[in-house]
Amino acid sequence: MLTNYIKLAIRVLGRNKFFTAITLFGISFTLAILMLIISMMETEVGSTQPLTKKDKIIILPTLSLKKQFYDTIYTFDTLIVNELVTIDTTYKLEDGGSNNSNSSFAWSYLDKHLSNLSSPKTFTFFSSDNSFNAYINNSKVEMKAVYTDHRFWEVFDFNFREGFGFGESSVDQQEKVAVITTKLAENYFGRTTDVLDEYIEMDGTSFKVMGVVDPPGVSLLATDIIVPHTLLNNVGRSEEIGFGGFMAIFLAETISDMQKIKDEIAVVNSGLEVHPDVQEYYNEVRLKTFSYFEIYSDSILNLDDDDSPGRSLSALKWIMIGLLSFFILLPTLNLINLNVSRIMERSSEIGVRKAFGATQSNILGQFIVENIVQTILGGLLGMGLAMIMIKMINDAGLLGDIILKVNYKFYVYSLIICLIFGLLSGLLPAYRMSKLHVVNALKQTKS
Repeated sequence: MLTNYIKLAIRVLGRNKFFTAITLFGISFTLAILMLIISMMETEVGSTQPLTKKDKIIILPTLSLKKQFYDTIYTFDTLIVNELVTIDTTYKLEDGGSNNSNSSFAWSYLDKHLSNLSSPKTFTFFSSDNSFNAYINNSKVEMKAVYTDHRFWEVFDFNFREGFGFGESSVDQQEKVAVITTKLAENYFGRTTDVLDEYIEMDGTSFKVMGVVDPPGVSLLATDIIVPHTLLNNVGRSEEIGFGGFMAIFLAETISDMQKIKDEIAVVNSGLEVHPDVQEYYNEVRLKTFSYFEIYSDSILNLDDDDSPGRSLSALKWIMIGLLSFFILLPTLNLINLNVSRIMERSSEIGVRKAFGATQSNILGQFIVENIVQTILGGLLGMGLAMIMIKMINDAGLLGDIILKVNYKFYVYSLIICLIFGLLSGLLPAYRMSKLHVVNALKQTKS
């Protein structure tokens, strides 16, 4: 029965080629936009390299110093006690403002206070806010550098095209070695292979290439070259206070261990004191932890505060649900109208089929299958269109450091959206026509 429905659906699509082409274009364009959104979200928050364990990491981006000020508000009441006038004084404290300072960490501060936690599976400290330029054949080559430790490769699972990451001894001995991306290899050497043991100059220093990786392509980690942190110049007096250029990422063994890491960091935080040089301005140290999804959503909406963490994540979820619903619902309503008019033209066919014993479920199933077949065809065209758009966006660098990725989840989610789109747009017209009486169907055609 299903095979017959599919064959019939293909024949119906060929009856009115112009109408079919218009319908398929609308479906394919709509689904292509949805697939772009899927690719964007899968790249940024999905399980893609080099962060396939996004759901198991705790991020400590900044050190916060704070001092809260309060205003004392006095209230005076006049009372008569034993014929004597007395004044009763009360007061309350109100928020009078605060001093706040937020910055990334000094390496020494992280190493001293947060390198001995027992809850994480592993961790890494790295500095990513570093940009340099090189000039090759009179052309400027921009390099975004990450300074980090040997554990960086345990947290970030890069896809190595050649070579490997540097180890602990390379970091301790301040070896001038580097791991570069294929993008930098192409821009600097003119090729993406056979660049191991070549030298690349950055900030007046020559680094020996020991590994080549795919670009990370996520906003959290924008980098072209990765080198040992021991090669980074001292940042000076701010390092004593705790400020520098580094952030920390802790990887949990399981999702349930993430809360243990947060609790352990909170314990460390409770014992931290403000450096004497700035105690005049601050009296409190705060270490604010984020999950990957929290820091990603807060980087977009910036709604979180100390009293309401997670607001950005919750808001972003509802925004995405609203956008996806809008992109699905609006074209679905348009397609329903088109399907109603198309199916109404076939009322005689429905009447004849019912006269020969077809049940309501037979008619319903036939038209739903036809619409799903039509939607799948539009989805395949939409997927091809989405792939072309993704390549154009990546090649043109329209999203900056973000590189849209396509993996098996992209295809799975795209197929699910096609099926949902086909069911929603076909169910109502099919149900309406399946309830049409034989005589009414034949009369409608005759008129």
